Amino acid sequence: MAASGLVHEDPNHIFVMMEFLFDIKKVLEQFNRNTMGFEFQMKYGCHVGPVASGVIGQSAPMFDIWGDTVNIASRMMTTGIVGKIQVLKETAEDIESRYAIEKRGKVFVKGKGDIETFFVTNPKL
Repeated sequence: MAASGLVHEDPNHIFVMMEFLFDIKKVLEQFNRNTMGFEFQMKYGCHVGPVASGVIGQSAPMFDIWGDTVNIASRMMTTGIVGKIQVLKETAEDIESRYAIEKRGKVFVKGKGDIETFFVTNPKL
């Protein structure tokens, strides 16, 4: 899992995250093409919203984030389709000026019920 926009408020952090996701997809495709016999696959999910954060643990302290936004991002990945970036309507609306969006339809999301989801297919040129 990765997060963007945690330290400084930046209205463009979602675009940074989208670039990161498309870069990961590209690297994975290159790795599979150039490595003998490997066919690694990945699902991608993204969501925008507030999170809680802090350091947890005493013997091995770690920074962590949690909250509804984190849970939804996780659900976007787990209910997604291999090779596709899945987002909710709100995120799709936030990025549609720079990215092509494809409606997937309703998907059952644990704890939320049936929610309309979208795929981010590629950057607009």
